[in-house]
Amino acid sequence: MSYPSLRGRRLGAALRRLREEAGLSSFDAADRIACSPSKISRIELAHMRVSPGDVRELLAVYNVDGQQAEELVALAREARQPVWWRRYREVLPGWFEPYLGLEGEASRIYIFELGAVPDLLQTEDYTTAVLETRPQPLTPDEQDMLVGLWRTRQNRLTGDPAIELDVIIAEGALRQRVGGPAVMRAQLEHLSVAAALPNVVIRVLPFEAGAHPTMGSGAFNVLEFSHSEDPRIVYTAQPTGSFYLDTLREVGTYRLAYEQLRAASLEPDDSAELITRLTADLTSP
Repeated sequence: MSYPSLRGRRLGAALRRLREEAGLSSFDAADRIACSPSKISRIELAHMRVSPGDVRELLAVYNVDGQQAEELVALAREARQPVWWRRYREVLPGWFEPYLGLEGEASRIYIFELGAVPDLLQTEDYTTAVLETRPQPLTPDEQDMLVGLWRTRQNRLTGDPAIELDVIIAEGALRQRVGGPAVMRAQLEHLSVAAALPNVVIRVLPFEAGAHPTMGSGAFNVLEFSHSEDPRIVYTAQPTGSFYLDTLREVGTYRLAYEQLRAASLEPDDSAELITRLTADLTSP
């Protein structure tokens, strides 16, 4: 399923609050600007991108002006700006696009991966090997474009501000020889380098941990944002789609599962030692 942009959600929530403070129903607001009540609803739920002009009209109806009005009009303008991944749309599934927007705005992401190294920590050769296993083969140009997208996403690790990653990787994903021994060795070495970054924490869930809370479900991400009005969001993906969860109960359940996974995982230093040992095993003749 899709998910509205954070700016759109923030703008819609503000417009709804201002409408209610003005004592107007959605029918009243629609009548004042000569549109349908459903349009007001879609704007407030961020199910459509609203123009700065429409925002100005609504704010005039709600008797809002000055700095507050200008900030909301600017937010509407920002929400309509072309997205940075536009050039990759030929190779992107539509359901993945909302995640790129959320990832780009997140201040911290908790990642649990069962079967692969997380996207943001993959080497180029590892990504290429994963893409080559897709049920629907990619042309060389499409594959190169997706690898480029992955590289661009990874800029967040060293950007300003850099995103904070708290990662748990199941041991099996580190032993799976994706692309062969040489590719996997380079990937493990890359993980060791990434783990040394001040904004990245990597833990390994060992085989010895036994049963864990997500054995029947799978990998997931929990995204957090610096803006106080933005909700925490859980993202889970399947080969043909994705789900975005943001209710208090849903997010709380996944955060609890993550804490249980973290308690069962090796500490960062012990995880680093295991990754070093696995790297050495791939180096030995």
